[in-house]
Amino acid sequence: MRSSFCDFVALLALCFGLGSGEGTLKHLKNGKIRGIIQMVDDQPVYAYLGVPYGEMPTGDRRFAPPQPKKPWVGELAADKPATACYFTKDNAFPNFPGAEMWNAQNESEDCLNMNIWVPEESDGTVMVWVYGGGYFSGSPSLDLYDGRMLAASMNVIVVNINYRLGPFGFLYFGHGSSAAGNMGLQDQQLALRWIKENIHHFEGNEKKITLFGESAGAASISAHLFAPGSKNLFSRIILQSGSILNQWATSNPNEMLRRSRSLATRLNCSIDLTQEEIVNCIRGKPAIAVQHAAEAITNTEMLPLQFAFVPIDEDYRFFYGNLHRKLRQLDFNKDIDVIVGTNKDEGSYWLPYYLDESGFHFDHRIPAEDPANRALISRSQFERSLNHFSAYFRNSSLVRHALLHEYGDTAASVSDLSKRLRDGISAFTGDFFFTCDVIRLGDLLAENVNEKRNVYMYYFTQRSSANPWPKWMGIMHGYEIEYVFGMPLRRPKVYDSTTLGAEQRFSENIMKLWFDFANTGNPASTWPPYKTSTKLAYVLDSVVPVTGHRLESHVRRDRCRLLQEVAKYVDEDCKTTSNSGNVPLPISWIWLLPVLVYLIRRV
Repeated sequence: MRSSFCDFVALLALCFGLGSGEGTLKHLKNGKIRGIIQMVDDQPVYAYLGVPYGEMPTGDRRFAPPQPKKPWVGELAADKPATACYFTKDNAFPNFPGAEMWNAQNESEDCLNMNIWVPEESDGTVMVWVYGGGYFSGSPSLDLYDGRMLAASMNVIVVNINYRLGPFGFLYFGHGSSAAGNMGLQDQQLALRWIKENIHHFEGNEKKITLFGESAGAASISAHLFAPGSKNLFSRIILQSGSILNQWATSNPNEMLRRSRSLATRLNCSIDLTQEEIVNCIRGKPAIAVQHAAEAITNTEMLPLQFAFVPIDEDYRFFYGNLHRKLRQLDFNKDIDVIVGTNKDEGSYWLPYYLDESGFHFDHRIPAEDPANRALISRSQFERSLNHFSAYFRNSSLVRHALLHEYGDTAASVSDLSKRLRDGISAFTGDFFFTCDVIRLGDLLAENVNEKRNVYMYYFTQRSSANPWPKWMGIMHGYEIEYVFGMPLRRPKVYDSTTLGAEQRFSENIMKLWFDFANTGNPASTWPPYKTSTKLAYVLDSVVPVTGHRLESHVRRDRCRLLQEVAKYVDEDCKTTSNSGNVPLPISWIWLLPVLVYLIRRV
């Protein structure tokens, strides 16, 4: 009945000219675009899909900085979702919703575009979504990111931007090369500049632009804090489970040059040529061949959760300097309000992909809760799983024993040891690759943003009934997004009918928190600003704000402190040794590890 009514309203809109008249026609600086009407219940949302902001990055423009879109003649039909840039498809679990949900339906090099949703009424607040995917995957047009419900529910303008991925966005052959790295970040910057200059045509306020993104999207947004050219393009940011400080988020130029040369070799472009000749050779290869060569590098040369083509931490087109030097000198945009946070089980998602042969095998062809999918690992499988990450710690036996002690839960009873070992690997993966560095960035921002600006921290603990993965995997990486975009309201049939009402209310509450922050800089009166002295995180679960709220102090404090000490140790090791093998250590250090961990916790 609801569907029939919506169709009737849409028909009336068309009859009265809203669908085909000025309601969907916009006169931009570069030309005219005509959008479409999407009905949300009985409310029209004006959608402008696949709006170009840059010229097609092909031919000589492949691997080059993006060029603004040139003016066009006539009307441009903005009625089809933005095409994905070339990306790596998730083929690990065919036809499994938990994997397929991240795969776009199409791809093209002609992808410098965006989707825009405009509610019928708005105060001009703009929320710009930057998708994640490890810089190798993603699209602004995934169903998960459909902005119509957020736009209609909160009367906010929603924009999803696109950017080049993999080698197309991050190939590097030297600072002076025409492929100088960080093109994907420059794409984002150009898109943000386009929004700043054009959003008034969509009734948006250029002074009320908030960026929000997840994983690599959040890492990208935080990168813009260190980019001089991005400073005046937004005023608030929401970082969901990602930071430019994360291990996987950047690489140094020398390593990226090595990977780029490996790509050239795989494409039969001789590395004996000059750098520019190599770039031109790769430019001449079919896009799909370049994509497949990049995927081969990921599959054969990279560590777990190390992505082949990512931002470089030093350049002279985006960062205009060295990211880490800027961090030390506190040289970043401080005139900013921030929400930053993580999910409870950030690490579990990655285990079936990277540790399949160490006890984390997942069979998507059988029920998720089948005993075969419980990943109850043995002590030897736990140690083997941890060894997969040992190269991150320069194969140090000291570090290995510290992590075995902390995450191995040696005090666990025999009856639940397998579960605790499994959860220990999940916790380590989440802490090391996501949570601790997100908190570290939150600390940095909280201590340095301008006096009238605030930082807010959250801790997400609500599991979705639509989550198709085994329940032991918990509140996984990426599984807060559906609530941010109102999916329980837009696709109710994929949720458990017994919890649907509660999940819809929860989604409405999350959307309101995000919108109120974008609108005023304050998400809720009950959510205090984050301070490094107390480190209070606002817990986002089903009771927010129905029966109250809960604050959690010092999320992951002890383990993050341990990992920080580990990072310092490895950094010192890098300075004093030239090899990547084990560092000889007195055996007494090994026996002192329990005391070391205890002392770190007590400090």
